Amino acid sequence: MNRVGICIAGLDGAVASTMVAGAALLKRGLTQPIALLSEPYVPSHQLARWNEIVFAGWDPRGEDLYAAALRNAVIPPATLRPVQRALAALKPWPAAADRIAAFRRQHNLDTVIVLNLLPTGENAASKQYARLAAKHGCPFVNFTPNDCDEQQLRDVPFAGRDGKTGQTWLKSVLAPALRDRGLRVTGWYSTNLLGNEDGKIVGDPVLGAAKIRDKSQLLGEMLGYEPFHTVRIEYFPPRGDTKESWDYIEADGFLGLPLQFRISVQYRDSILAAPMCLDLCRFLALAARRGERGNQRWLSLYFKAPYGGPPHDFFRQEQMLRQYLAAV
Repeated sequence: MNRVGICIAGLDGAVASTMVAGAALLKRGLTQPIALLSEPYVPSHQLARWNEIVFAGWDPRGEDLYAAALRNAVIPPATLRPVQRALAALKPWPAAADRIAAFRRQHNLDTVIVLNLLPTGENAASKQYARLAAKHGCPFVNFTPNDCDEQQLRDVPFAGRDGKTGQTWLKSVLAPALRDRGLRVTGWYSTNLLGNEDGKIVGDPVLGAAKIRDKSQLLGEMLGYEPFHTVRIEYFPPRGDTKESWDYIEADGFLGLPLQFRISVQYRDSILAAPMCLDLCRFLALAARRGERGNQRWLSLYFKAPYGGPPHDFFRQEQMLRQYLAAV
């Protein structure tokens, strides 16, 4: 057995409730493990199976996970119904309560992961949860753009920063493809419409500055030059968790003649983020079992602004991930 506990800061949020509900459905065989890069490695690398993962966490809202999942409205109520009782039984701890040791003992856990899913801008609280992780020797995931003072995590495996879910992931795929095709990008305009709680925060010009920075800084590194590049995030409540992103790209082709690309994508943001968080927790539990410490750069594929810096190119990041797993 390889029992893993996942303690989530922001347990009642959209990503966390989707992640926990998804794991409960997977445990019961009620859905397929789509979008989980970790799943093929479960037998060969002894990654935690769904019945070996236990969840807990913190949230000042105090809702049980079923109520939170209904409020967040990411997963249809009919899909949640078979796991209603399991979700309703899970209630968050008070903010920053030090319950990790007791949680580990209660569930006889081999590894406990601390996952930061706090709202953008909650830097002080993010640092506090990182300190708790360091205190208890827990691997730590920073899926937010917040400052967690990662230096305090040097004795545990950690990964971050700022999950690369939708538009930025697509940019990290397209930009290398345009570069390798020999096209010269002259301008790239990106905008997002998002209506959930995260959208309300990151749509604010002050509170969302870190998110805009993370979404903006990777393009020049991938292309090898800086085109004109604009990134916007607009809070639009009717969209809810269903984000809509638009990209307009201008490029020069053969003989200097122009090309234009127009890309429109619509998706539930938390449906992309939740399996990434499950992957990260499984992979960090593996790193802990191998005695790894400090920043796990092989997990950069999951982040907009990975600790340790570039590469941002998705294909190079995927190669780092596969190489690490092949060597284990």
